[in-house]
Amino acid sequence: MSVEIHNVTKSFKVGTEEVIALDRISLSIKEKEFLCLLGPSGCGKSTLLKLIAGIDQPDDGEILFDGQRVREPSKERGVVFQDYALFPWLTVRKNILFGLELAKVDPHKKKSILDEYLQLFELHEAADLYPNQLSGGMKQRVAIARALCLKPELLLLDEPFAALDPFLRQKLQDELLRIWNVEKITFILVTHDIEEAIYLADRIVVLTPKPGKINEVIPVHLPRPRSRTDSHFIEIRNRIIRLLNPQSTNDSEVTNKITMSAGIP
Repeated sequence: MSVEIHNVTKSFKVGTEEVIALDRISLSIKEKEFLCLLGPSGCGKSTLLKLIAGIDQPDDGEILFDGQRVREPSKERGVVFQDYALFPWLTVRKNILFGLELAKVDPHKKKSILDEYLQLFELHEAADLYPNQLSGGMKQRVAIARALCLKPELLLLDEPFAALDPFLRQKLQDELLRIWNVEKITFILVTHDIEEAIYLADRIVVLTPKPGKINEVIPVHLPRPRSRTDSHFIEIRNRIIRLLNPQSTNDSEVTNKITMSAGIP
């Protein structure tokens, strides 16, 4: 499985004005890689994720998935959004089963897959609860389980932990790494949190603000599990801060500005 992005441009109409969200993006994404798209609000990172998913189409350029042009959504590319997108009238069990039923998976296989993901995400005890009975962290686990149960080759995550408190966010980052190691597929995660990107990613694609261009692609050669207080971790963090705001001499000020901003397309 490979993803090739060739000279992709995307713009939107805002009133009478044409706003360029992405400007000539080119990138190759490796099989089984954990890639993070990082940047401030409005840099186009969520827009790029939707283009890779096939939810939207570029104005110019192309995106290839396994050598084929992406023209529409596909079960080979699972998507998880920040707002969970769970069906409130369905239980945890039925939310996870939803995609399998649409795909008309054999009932015995369907039960086996459901049991696999209830166990993998530690959701057995919550299987018959409804979304309004779940915490934010559990809702996100259900959303990820629902996306993965269709056995995609690529999982796209759009700021999945942005609405969670810092303690739960770090806990779910560890869970996400555990799932990535089990599933052995490619993950692409959008975030505006610098430390989250360094903690999770094999590579970090840092985007420029409006219009979104690739500022730099940073490999993270740190063994896992990673320590946020490690000197090399801090070195990468400060490098990214300087990329995002080269005029600033106050790393803490820039970090707060980036991580507190809301992620919008």
